[in-house]
Formats: sequence, C-alpha cells, structure tokens
Amino acid sequence: MTRSVPALCLAAVVGVAAGCNTGPNPSEQVLPGLKAANLNDVTVEWDSSARIAHLKGTVDKSADRQRAEDIATATVGTTGKVLNEVTIKGLNETTAGSLDGQIKSQLKKMLDNDPILRDRNIDFEINNGVVTVKGDIRTADEKNKISELVRAAPGVKDMANALEIKPPKP
Repeated sequence: MTRSVPALCLAAVVGVAAGCNTGPNPSEQVLPGLKAANLNDVTVEWDSSARIAHLKGTVDKSADRQRAEDIATATVGTTGKVLNEVTIKGLNETTAGSLDGQIKSQLKKMLDNDPILRDRNIDFEINNGVVTVKGDIRTADEKNKISELVRAAPGVKDMANALEIKPPKP
C-alpha cells in the first residue's frame, strides 16, 4: 500500500500541472480553416493571457469577413473570445486608423472624467473599431464600469475586457 501513495502523489502533481497548462493555441487550428476557405490574407493572433483570438488582415467583401469570424469562432469555441479586426479592401482601409484614434481619445477622455478610474493603469488597443482593454483595476465593479464605458463609446464595434482585478495592498 505504501507504494501506491507515491504513485498517487505523482498522479496528483501531474494532474495539477496539466491543469495549469494554458492549453493549445487555437490559431494553429484556425489557420488551416481560413486557408481552406481561400481567406489567405487573414491571420490569427492568440493572446493567451487574455484568451482572445485577434483576426487580422484584409478581405474583398463583408461576407468574407463574416466567414473568417465564423471559422475562428467554431474553432475557438468556449476557450476564448474572437475579435474580428479584419478590414474590407477599399471600404474602410483608409478611415480605420483615423476612427481608431478617435475612439481611443474618446475612451481616454471618459476615463479621465471618472474620479476613480482615472488613477488606474488601463490601456486600450483598438483595431478597426474593435477594442481590447488591458491593465489593472481594483474591483469587479470597476471592470464592469469600464466595459459599459467602452460599449457606449461611438464607433466601437466589439470589445474584450482583459483587465485584471488586483486589490490594493494593505
């Protein structure tokens, strides 16, 4: 019986270590699907810490943009979120950067006007109207408030909140 105890301990350690693994990178499975659909100019960047698959690149029409998102969503499933940052050629290539800058300025202004949130370490990454929020906040209420602010900002198409809650040290 004493021999099985070390084996059980080893099995427990292996199980815990496997649970700590962030899992496979879904982009490795998304790319073949995109290539099979002839969406060769679309790439996927997996942010493992935020569990977000960023679809980037250009397509000829909005149906291709949606098809890329459908392929990625089917592959990523419930392991993360897909943000579609794909640009449609000729439709929004020239204005996307300008609009993203306006969205970022508006979001920073909204934070600066909030007496609590202005002191937090918050960063906005914006691509083609899609916002990823990163940084540190202190409470779940602050995280929810920032999500509401971002969703209410003009021009925001989609968003992912990757903020980390880190209560202040006593």
